[in-house]
Formats: sequence, C-alpha cells, structure tokens
Amino acid sequence: MVSYQGKDKEGKPVKVAYQRSQLSSQSDAIKNEIDPAFFNDQYWLLFPLHVAWDRSATVTDEGMHKLPLGNASAERVVVKYPSEGGYAPGDTWELYVGADKRVEEFIYHRGGTKKPSVVIATWADYKKAGPLLFSTDHHGTADGKPLRIFLSDVSVKVTGSENWMNAQ
Repeated sequence: MVSYQGKDKEGKPVKVAYQRSQLSSQSDAIKNEIDPAFFNDQYWLLFPLHVAWDRSATVTDEGMHKLPLGNASAERVVVKYPSEGGYAPGDTWELYVGADKRVEEFIYHRGGTKKPSVVIATWADYKKAGPLLFSTDHHGTADGKPLRIFLSDVSVKVTGSENWMNAQ
C-alpha cells in the first residue's frame, strides 16, 4: 500500500492511496508520476536491503577505495542491474561501506538516457525504526548540480505487531 500526499505539476494538492499490486488499474498520474517517484524514494530509503533482495543484480566487492566526497576510505561494493527489464535497467550503484557496515557514500550511474545520469551523495543521519537502520539525509550532486534528499516521518510496523515504531 502506498500513500502519497503532495502536489501535482500545477501545484494543486494531491492525496492518494493505492495498492502497488493493482497499479495497472490506476490513473495515468499514479502510474507515470506518483509510483515512479515512490519507487525512487523507497530505493533511497531501502537500497542496502535491495542489494540483498534483488536477485537480478550482480554484486561485487571491489575492496577498499577512497570515498568519492570524503578523505577517508571505505569498502566499495558495486551493484549492477541487467540492461533489460524493471524500473532501472542498466543502472549501477557504487556503495562505499564503512567499518560499521553502514553505507557512507555512493555513486549512482543511470543505465538509460534520462537525467540525472550520475549522482554522488552521502548517506548520513542514520535512525533506527524497530530492527531497521535507515539513512535519512543525503547531500551531494546530480550531474554536477547540488542535491539534497532527506526522508522524514519514517516508521516501521513489524509483522505481528499492532504498533508503528518511529525512526529515532
């Protein structure tokens, strides 16, 4: 279930809820704008889990490398998606993982022609919600232009529980 609250292209308020399993029966705005934006945002939130979940991606450990934005070094893990199928065909992610096993920075290379084609960003302000740890603040560049993505109001409802746990 996806709940979205924001503004449309004209700046008018939009509030919708839909089941991703029933996406084909949704409006063009949901299929072409809201769901791709949701999919992108959930990747920012859950990407380390996608590395484990996504069976189509090739994951390689490239050893220690200098951080793209910082002066330290971290373990570089490259995640490459196949050139066909899915929302992100041909995309490549370079994760820089610290000694604490948290992503510190990453470089994203888009597989297709859409912009931005290269994103370099930090993974910071980690918060815990239930058993999960999330990076909620990302600073960097998208095709050389300043970028900041932050995620707020993150909460988790563990299977079998009645309660949502807010990230803290």
